[in-house]
Amino acid sequence: MTAETTTPNDGLAETALGGAAAEPEESEPAAAETEAKADDTEAEAGEETEAPVVPEKYELKASEGLPDLDPEAVALAEPVFKELGLTNDQAQQLIPIAEKFASSITDRLNQQILAGVAEQRAAWLAEAKSDPEIGGNQWDSNIVLAAKALDTLGFVKGSPLRAVLDESGLGNHPEMIRAWVKVGKAVSEDTDFVRGGVATAGHRSDADILYPSKQEN
Repeated sequence: MTAETTTPNDGLAETALGGAAAEPEESEPAAAETEAKADDTEAEAGEETEAPVVPEKYELKASEGLPDLDPEAVALAEPVFKELGLTNDQAQQLIPIAEKFASSITDRLNQQILAGVAEQRAAWLAEAKSDPEIGGNQWDSNIVLAAKALDTLGFVKGSPLRAVLDESGLGNHPEMIRAWVKVGKAVSEDTDFVRGGVATAGHRSDADILYPSKQEN
């Protein structure tokens, strides 16, 4: 009977070190592929860090529907754009923001101007009403008299002159009111005053009354 030969490790599990295979060396194709990927990564990093192109002169346009940009304003802004390293596209993106900012400032200035005009008109009116000559108890009657003078001379309500008096606020100015009150008094006292732009006959001489046919001829 033949005896079977066995090794000392028969029937035993491999040990951690005994059964571990050494890591195979990287093949040449794999190594080349790894190097190519590294080159691509370096190229991408180079593209990302490439400095933006700052133009010598910026070509900027206003938003659609708005007036062209002021060349002098653009010239003032260019040194700042260059210092910030902005490309033309980046600078163009700032234009709508600048337009809104400018519009906001303009609106505020207009509001301040209108507020100042309203205050001035109110101050003139208060001064006129307290004036000893045209104001006080005579105020209402004097305003009627001044309006009569304007109507008589053809400057009726809605006429260009009346519009100017309203828009400028001068219709509240004490001296303007005083002047037209005096004209109103003159109109009331002079029955031969030209009214409404239509000339009247005026005084008629005795000859005109006695011989009206001569006037017609």
